[in-house]
Amino acid sequence: MLALRLWKLSMWCHRHRLRLGARLFKSLIFIGFGAILEPEVQLEGHVNFAHRGLGVVIHGNTVLGDWVQIWQYATIGSNNDKNGPGETGVRIGRNAVIGAHALIMCPYGRTLTIGERAVIGAGAVVVDDVPPAAVVRAAPSPITLEGQPVPCDAQAG
Repeated sequence: MLALRLWKLSMWCHRHRLRLGARLFKSLIFIGFGAILEPEVQLEGHVNFAHRGLGVVIHGNTVLGDWVQIWQYATIGSNNDKNGPGETGVRIGRNAVIGAHALIMCPYGRTLTIGERAVIGAGAVVVDDVPPAAVVRAAPSPITLEGQPVPCDAQAG
């Protein structure tokens, strides 16, 4: 997987204080895949990008556990400065799955944890901790007719 290899090269350059190299690889990833993969991210093992990591955004304060799978256009963000003090940001446990178009946003000043084997469904929005093996689904979209909302009972039937 080309995006993953380029990302690992960017991380290697960052660890060895080769800022220009890290930026070059980050730019190549953006041009080729429309993804923003920060070199400050910590990988604790293998990560798998479904659909070549297309449009994925991962903030620099993120720690990805072993065998995490991330689908296209997922965003893992943080309101914390990636160079700031302390252990803040997003921590994703082993074997977690982040669905397509999912949004994980860590509030300022805290750490958001996604537990091991947790599944974040497509289109879900996560702003709080997710326990291990939990499933987070996206809220259903309301149906409107001619500008009028349809009652919830009518949507279910």
